[in-house]
Amino acid sequence: MNKLRNLLFIQLLTGLFIGLLLAIAGLYMGSNLVKSEQLYHKELIQQFSYSNLIDDPKLLSKQLRASIDFEYLTIKDKEGNILYSFKKNQQQMPLITPLLKQASLHTSPLTLTSGEGNLVIEFHSSYDDILNLLTTALIVLLVTPLFIVVVSFSLFRSTMNQSFKQLSEQVSQAILSLIKTKAIEHPEELEQLPPQFTPIVKSIKKLNGFFKNTLQEYEKSANELKSEAFKDSLTNLPNRTQFVEYFESEIADSDKQNQFGILLLLRATELQHINQSKGYQDGDKYIKGLSEILVSVVGTYTNASLYRLNGSDFGLIVPNITAKEAESLAQSIHSRLNEYMRVAELSAVGSMGIVTYGNGKALGEMLASADTAISLAQTKHVNAWHIHKDSNLNQNTTMAFGNQNWRNIIDDVLENQAVTILFQPIQASNRGTKAYSEVLSRFKADEDQVLPTASFLAMAEKLDRVVDIDRLIIEKVLDLIKTKSLADQFFGINLTPASVHNDQFIIWLERRLLKEANIATKLVFEITEFGLQQNINSSRRFIDMIHRAGARLTVEKFGVGITSFKFFQELKPDFIKLDGSYTRNIEEEKNNQYFIRMIVDLSHRIGVNVLAECVETQEEKHVLEKLFIDGCQGYYLGKPGPL
Repeated sequence: MNKLRNLLFIQLLTGLFIGLLLAIAGLYMGSNLVKSEQLYHKELIQQFSYSNLIDDPKLLSKQLRASIDFEYLTIKDKEGNILYSFKKNQQQMPLITPLLKQASLHTSPLTLTSGEGNLVIEFHSSYDDILNLLTTALIVLLVTPLFIVVVSFSLFRSTMNQSFKQLSEQVSQAILSLIKTKAIEHPEELEQLPPQFTPIVKSIKKLNGFFKNTLQEYEKSANELKSEAFKDSLTNLPNRTQFVEYFESEIADSDKQNQFGILLLLRATELQHINQSKGYQDGDKYIKGLSEILVSVVGTYTNASLYRLNGSDFGLIVPNITAKEAESLAQSIHSRLNEYMRVAELSAVGSMGIVTYGNGKALGEMLASADTAISLAQTKHVNAWHIHKDSNLNQNTTMAFGNQNWRNIIDDVLENQAVTILFQPIQASNRGTKAYSEVLSRFKADEDQVLPTASFLAMAEKLDRVVDIDRLIIEKVLDLIKTKSLADQFFGINLTPASVHNDQFIIWLERRLLKEANIATKLVFEITEFGLQQNINSSRRFIDMIHRAGARLTVEKFGVGITSFKFFQELKPDFIKLDGSYTRNIEEEKNNQYFIRMIVDLSHRIGVNVLAECVETQEEKHVLEKLFIDGCQGYYLGKPGPL
C-alpha cells in the first residue's frame, strides 16, 4: 500500500507538471493572440482618426467605442488637455489579467495621433472575452492531466486489486487443498497466473513438496508415539488405552451386527505380596510369566487380542466363541497357571473372571461384571475362574453394576437383617458317623428380591463387609436354634476366609460360643481349603479356638488345592467335604473313584470323616457309599429349605 501511495504521488506530480507546461504554453499563446488583437485595434483606430477630418473628439470616441471594447481610452489635444476619457472598472477584469501582467505577458497601452495631428489618442483594448476563454482553457489544461492521472490510477488500482484477489483465492485454494487432501488438487490453475507471479507459483510448489515430506515425517513420528503410548513397557502388550479403542471400534460399533464373544479378565493376585516380600524385580518377572502364558493361549484363537489393563489385570478378548467354549479356554489357562505356580513356588498365581459380550453391551458394564466374576472365582479355589452370565443377576434391573450400588445393597441387608436361613441335610452313610445340616443363607434386596448369594458374598468381601455378614448369619442361626429349641441337632455354618483370618472376629466368635456353650457343641464351621491356605498361622489359631469352644470344623471344596495331609494333621479338622467336581457322574469316572478311595483311607487314618456334596442321583450315592464316604449331601437327598 505504501508503494501505491508513492506511485500516486509521483503520478500527481507528473500530471501537475504537465498541466503547468500546458498552462504556460497557453499563456504564451494567449499573450500572442492579445498582442495581435491590439495591433489590429491600433490599425483600426488609425483609420478612424484619418477619416475624422474635423478632429471632433466626441464623434471619434463614439466611433471608437462602438467598434472596440476598451479597457481605457483617452483623447487629448496638442497641449495635452484631456478632451475625452474612459476607464473600465478594474473589478470586472478577467482573473488571468493580473497573472499576465505579473509575467510581463500583458500588452502595454498605445498612443497615436490623428491624421491632422491635432488629437493624441492613448488606449488599451479590453480583451475580456479572449482572457476569459484563456482562463477556462488554462484551468482545463491544468486539471485535465490531474484528472487523467487519478482516473488511470484508480483503474490501475482496481485492476491490481482484482489480480491480487484472484491470486489470493488461487493461493488460498491451493493451501486449503494441501491441508485437506495433502496435495494441490488443480496445480494447472497456478500455471495460468501471469509471469509476474512465477516466484509465487514456484514457492507454492516447493511448499507442497515440503508439506508432503514434513507430513510423512509427522505421521511416522505420530505412529511411533502412538505405538509407544498404546504399549505396556514391561510386557510389550497393548495397554488399556488400546483396549478401549479396540472395544469401541470393533465391539461397541452399532454398525457391526451380530457381534459376540467373551472378555476374560485375569488378575495377578500375588503381585502386591511378591513386590513387598521379594522386591519389584521378582514382581516384574511374575507379570512377565503371566503374560507369556496368556500369549501362548491367545495364539490358538483366531482374532483374539490380549491387553495389560493395569498393574495386576490382563484383558483377553476372544470373538465368536460362546460361554460354553470359554470353559475350555479357562481350563487351559488354569492348567498353565497351576504349572507356573508349581515352578515358581507360589501359593497362587491369579484368578479369572469371564463375561460374554454382544451388541449394545457397554464396556463399563462388562468390566464391572468381570470384576465381580473374579471376586466369585476367589471364593472357589486357587487359580480358579468364574463365568458371569446375565442370569447370575436374575435379570434384576435394580442390580446395577458398580461398587457403590453393591455397597448400598449390602448396607441395607445388614441394617434390615434381610437374610433368610435355609438348611440342607447331610445324610450319614452309617450310624457311627455324626452328620449335620448345612446352613445356607439367602439375602434379599428391596421388594423381597432374592440376591445371588455368590455374587453378594463376593462383593461383600471385596468391600470389606463380609465379616459383618458372617456375624449376622451366626446371630440368626443362634437365635433360630434357641427359638425353636433345636439344641439337640447339629448345624454347619459357612465362614469366609476374611472372617477366619480376622482377629477381632475370632475374639467375638469365641465369646459368643462360650456364652452359648450348650449350642456351641452342636455347631460345625465350614471353611474352604483355599481359605485355610491363605494364612496357615491364623487358620491354626482359629481352629484351636473352635475346638476349645467345643465346636467342629469342616474343610470344604477339598481336592482342588495342593494341600498336603501333613497340613491336615497339624490343623486337625473334623470333616473334609470333597469338591462337587469329584462326585458328579462318579459312576463313570474311574480316576475320581480311585482318588476318593485314597482320600477316604488317608483321612480315616488321621481320624477325619469324609463328606461328599452335589450328590444328585441314586447311582452317585451308591458308588460313594461303596467308597466308604461317611456322608452325602445333594438335591437327591434333600433340597435346601426351612426347618
